[in-house]
Amino acid sequence: MKPKFWFVIAGMTAVVALIIALVTIFSSGTGVRGYVANHYTRATQLDHRGDDDNKAYTSGKAPSRVSREITSAWKPISQNTDGAGIYLRYDEDAVIVQPRKRGSVIHVMEIDKAYRHYHSHVGGFWGWGSPYGQSFRGRGPGSGK
Repeated sequence: MKPKFWFVIAGMTAVVALIIALVTIFSSGTGVRGYVANHYTRATQLDHRGDDDNKAYTSGKAPSRVSREITSAWKPISQNTDGAGIYLRYDEDAVIVQPRKRGSVIHVMEIDKAYRHYHSHVGGFWGWGSPYGQSFRGRGPGSGK
């Protein structure tokens, strides 16, 4: 067989391998959202109504253990714990782990929606007074400098 044939076969094999790698990466999800989806049981009945981005999951483990598993895999920017749950803040998402029967319910949602929904629990921990849990410079002449 000619060498050109082997180059074509090698090229086709590389393309197939690239497609398989991309499908694997994007189907498993990346970040904390993908981690939670791959490690806990989806519970659509526990999603917050009216928030299409909110995804609820359950685990038979205690909230503290679930939180340790998640933070071991994905380090949060901020973390707060109170009697109602554990609140993990990431760049774009928040993970809220709360007790439920003999285990936990885990909510994954956009950070701004989580901040508004759980403000009474995270208000003094996730931000400096901005309604979205972020500091904001530019409130007028001379402020924030």
